[in-house]
Amino acid sequence: MINTISDLLEQFKLYALTKIEQDESNVKHRVTIGEMFEGVTQQLLSRSVFKGLNLKIVQRSFISNDEGAMSDEMDCMLVVGEGQNISFSGRFKYHIRDVIAVFQVKKNLYANDIDDSHQNLRSVLNISTPRDAEPFVGRMHRDAYRALVGKELPERSRVENLPDKEKMAYHLLLMEAFHPLRIVIGYYGYSSEYSLREGFVKKMEQNLKDGSTKGYSPGGLPNLYICGNNTIIKNDGMPMAFPFTQNPYYWEILMSSSEKSMYHMLELIWTRLSYKFGISSDIFGDDFDYEAAHPFLACKVMKLTDSHWGWDFRYHYLTRKQLSLPMSALPWKPYELDVPQVVILQFFQAQGYCNVSDPSLLDLISRNNIDFESTLQILIKQRLLYQEENEIGLLVDDLQICIAGDGKIYAGENKSGEMSHYLLNLIKKSG
Repeated sequence: MINTISDLLEQFKLYALTKIEQDESNVKHRVTIGEMFEGVTQQLLSRSVFKGLNLKIVQRSFISNDEGAMSDEMDCMLVVGEGQNISFSGRFKYHIRDVIAVFQVKKNLYANDIDDSHQNLRSVLNISTPRDAEPFVGRMHRDAYRALVGKELPERSRVENLPDKEKMAYHLLLMEAFHPLRIVIGYYGYSSEYSLREGFVKKMEQNLKDGSTKGYSPGGLPNLYICGNNTIIKNDGMPMAFPFTQNPYYWEILMSSSEKSMYHMLELIWTRLSYKFGISSDIFGDDFDYEAAHPFLACKVMKLTDSHWGWDFRYHYLTRKQLSLPMSALPWKPYELDVPQVVILQFFQAQGYCNVSDPSLLDLISRNNIDFESTLQILIKQRLLYQEENEIGLLVDDLQICIAGDGKIYAGENKSGEMSHYLLNLIKKSG
């Protein structure tokens, strides 16, 4: 379903831009030009969201908080409910809890426009004062942390004892789930993925030299940039989730792509809506492949003083030729297991989690003559189990283990039907 709708949006975007070029090429008034492209964005969004959820798309409106503080004007917002009409205008104020996503709309997106968007969208973060979060925020936070860090989300009382990178990830991902989505859309501008990446990095370097870094921390970066057909996507596990690596720059915070810009926008919005409203994952269809993307910016946390932290970034430079090579989505597939791995997984499938010195676990290891350390490390690498200090537990929500027709044993997540779909295809191919 998501592929079908994203294709329709791509066609509508092409139609709308062609119509503007043909019919309105003589319009020079900047405000009117801005309104045209904000109108295109509103039409795209109206075709993107579900009926019956009381969702609305409003233009040139504002966000407020409990104290009455207001954001800068937002070009376009996806919101819930009626909001508060600003007297004698077509504009609205919406409380931040009712804002799903905000959009900065640009006819052309170049370096200065990216920076301008960052500064405008910072006002969304500035008015995000503490409030009681909805239950979906906790669920998103947990799933993102598990996907990126590869461990269970810790209790709050344990957070301060975590390693630095996990502690910062905990706090940053919580804010990512708490804040509205921030999306920058430019209909023209940089003509290639290469030029978009280069322009972004050069502007970032210029700001650092000038001493201005506001808006460029991992938390300040928008969730998505669209520039024509090219995109920069934030890897925050909501939903894009390339796990932390063992490299010094362990968090691939931004990825880039030259394909499927509307798909990436839909995936962000639908993921947020599915968590907030409890919508079935069936809306995404039965395509569980991992969308391919190029690494763009990686980062690591670093301690500046005893009480201050900062982020250091590393640019993954790729040539025009490297970026022009076709990318293919990585197919979802379960892990093939040996018997000792199955025995350990089945134990945790029943137990959930336990201490490494749990008598029942030690007895199981002894009776089956299992090399537990090597078996555990393989299952952790496969992201089926996690280990946090002396605690070991299951990292998937709905583990399914099965024996295929060829006698091989497979295990994988089935929370959204991934494993069932894989097995069904396996049966079809063998039959």
